[in-house]
Amino acid sequence: MNETVKVLRGLILDMAAVTGNGHCGTALSLAPLGWLLYHKVMRHRPHQPQWEERDRLILSNGHAAALLYGCLYFSGYDLSLEELKRFRLLNSRTPGHPETWMTPGVDMSTGPLGQGFAAAVGMAAAARHLGRENFTYVICSDGDLMEGVTSEAASLASHMALGSLIVFWDDNRMTIDGPLEESSCEDTYARFEALGWDVQRNLDGERFDLLEQAIERAKTSSRPSLVGVRTIIGYPAPNLQNTKEAHCPAFPPDEIRATKRELGLPPEERFYVPEGLMPTPVTAEPAKGEKALPEIDFPAFAVGESLATRVSSGRILDLLHQELPNLIGGSADLAGSTKTLSGQIRFGVREHAMASFVLGATAYGETIAYGATYFAFYDYMKPAIRLAALMNLPTIYLFSHDSIGLGADGPTHQPVEQLASLRATPNMVELRPCDAREVIGCWRYLLRRDRGPAALILSRQDLTTLAETDPQSVEKGAYIIRDGEAPEVTLVATGSEVHLALEASEFLEEQGVAVRVVSMPSMTLFSRQSEDYQESILGPCPRLAVEAGSPLGWHRWCQDTVCLDTFGLTGPGPGVMKLKGFTAENVVRRALRLKSLNEA
Repeated sequence: MNETVKVLRGLILDMAAVTGNGHCGTALSLAPLGWLLYHKVMRHRPHQPQWEERDRLILSNGHAAALLYGCLYFSGYDLSLEELKRFRLLNSRTPGHPETWMTPGVDMSTGPLGQGFAAAVGMAAAARHLGRENFTYVICSDGDLMEGVTSEAASLASHMALGSLIVFWDDNRMTIDGPLEESSCEDTYARFEALGWDVQRNLDGERFDLLEQAIERAKTSSRPSLVGVRTIIGYPAPNLQNTKEAHCPAFPPDEIRATKRELGLPPEERFYVPEGLMPTPVTAEPAKGEKALPEIDFPAFAVGESLATRVSSGRILDLLHQELPNLIGGSADLAGSTKTLSGQIRFGVREHAMASFVLGATAYGETIAYGATYFAFYDYMKPAIRLAALMNLPTIYLFSHDSIGLGADGPTHQPVEQLASLRATPNMVELRPCDAREVIGCWRYLLRRDRGPAALILSRQDLTTLAETDPQSVEKGAYIIRDGEAPEVTLVATGSEVHLALEASEFLEEQGVAVRVVSMPSMTLFSRQSEDYQESILGPCPRLAVEAGSPLGWHRWCQDTVCLDTFGLTGPGPGVMKLKGFTAENVVRRALRLKSLNEA
């Protein structure tokens, strides 16, 4: 056994013991593979961790984070032995699962099984799109391969012939609950062969020579590669190896000492690293400057022109694909419906994998990545979108068919609760424009920002382009679109309901009620503005929210709502909207009631 691997295994045991947990069994058994990748295989620069030509490594089984931290330490990254001693402690650079913003050298935040594997497909595709020759390596577990998202992603990777994607499957035949055979009878190798992957079977995880040969073969393949690595979880612990107890928590002190004796390490010494194995500093090279986006001349949309916001977004996207060579994306078999025909990627009916692809392609750096589908299917994409939010990555998700207004497809396709879910996600920005001019403002915001995911939520039905809308104000989240003298009630609306609010305001003014109408394309962006700006837009009078979605969140801004607390219906869109109370008459009635209550 390599001397560094022995010491690395000792550090893994000690890291887990810091807090009494830390999943050291898998990290122990994968130590030879980790050392080989960092010290003999991957192109990387420890003192320039964002070097754009580097190979990427995703530890999809992120619970084995102790392995990653040990490898980064021995490779000379800015991760000290003191930080290894703070494993899983508050504000340490060695958190319980890999986090990109905490630890230099971490390419992907992982934890939810399957997401790292799936995101790697986006990383490999981004590299090819940019003309790079680097490889994307993945270490994954049985649990990763059980998750449905990996099946979608593996199928997509094969279809795209991503030969630079090399996945190491930790074939230890053990899950948290017990032996793998108790929960799976699948022939994983046969599955990946059927998907068209290059498959190498049953490599001994302790044999550097065999692993290195397998990697060299995989690097020459035109297909994505699955390298099956047979390991024994917890090896070489004399009593816990090959048991489910090796997964977690930390090994008992007696077992740690016994394992260190097996390794030839001082059994009583914690975080033992002999002088000769201390990492050697690497000279940093200057990083390249950021590439500025070109000025974009957005299409002109005529006032009075009636078109769905999905259509206006599609026209903008067609232009962007001509102007931005680093733009990559597509739809989940809905290019015609989401107006993403210019997209390069045909994701097929793989919403889970598409969201993860966008996550990985954005994490790769330099690319602007997007994926598109119906808004009701956002729920399929939530795990990857949540990770994008956690990593604060500027991913773009396009959602059309934004409300019950889509009509005849019925409640399975009519989103109700999705907007509230997006707004509840930290770092996430939702954008629901009311016309083509606001769509321009949304895309300007999407291209200018450098942090945080965003969802552009678009209508199926046509919406008239308004003279009052202001693309420049979209990034503030809300602005006054029509204002009466000394307004007595404020109508706050998003998307298609802005038109409804404007119609209702005309009826109210005919009755002598002065009205302010506010378009709020993004509640989240509005919440980030100063209190003075918020008050200047909403005003002191009573406020009524109008949105064809859940009322959750609206009571922060408004005293009453015309919203949805039920699912939709099958039928023509206007009829469904009417039955659910989205009429000018109902908005007027609710506004007058609110005004009356305020005066009482």
